[in-house]
Amino acid sequence: MDNKLQDFVTITVLHNRITFGDVRRLQRDYLPQGITSREQAELLIRLDGMIERADRAWTDWLVAAAFDFAVFSERSVDAVVSGTCEWLMDSLAALDISTKATRRLERDLQQALEPIAPIEFIDEAVEIVEAVESSEPAEPVAPAELPVPFPAWHRAPSMVMAAARTDRLELAA
Repeated sequence: MDNKLQDFVTITVLHNRITFGDVRRLQRDYLPQGITSREQAELLIRLDGMIERADRAWTDWLVAAAFDFAVFSERSVDAVVSGTCEWLMDSLAALDISTKATRRLERDLQQALEPIAPIEFIDEAVEIVEAVESSEPAEPVAPAELPVPFPAWHRAPSMVMAAARTDRLELAA
């Protein structure tokens, strides 16, 4: 494990807070590639459970970084199947830490683990599209009458024809 990251965690625990600047410093100096190991993920989740005050940027960053690590850590299409997501879910349950970040992360990981329903080709949909494409064009529809007549005392708007009656709104074509 990286000693610099451990030092960051130790200092943050001593201050009992994570500021916006701390989050930016963590991104820039300690984890520029994001979370890259299970140890880092677990350390940061433990840190989240230990501190009392955290900037909103911390929660957003931690959830995104841990999710990206769990889902995209193994550069393959089957990264979710590889076990990292399950490991992180099990780790969250074992740590028994309930913070805004851990709850959001659990919800996001659950959604990532849900199987995606395959798109089915439906013959009836094709038949409907073909029927619409081959049908004759519809007859033009007459414009709807206004339910309330345009007040005669009101000056006609500039978009209304000059010869328009002021008791009915007739728009210029």
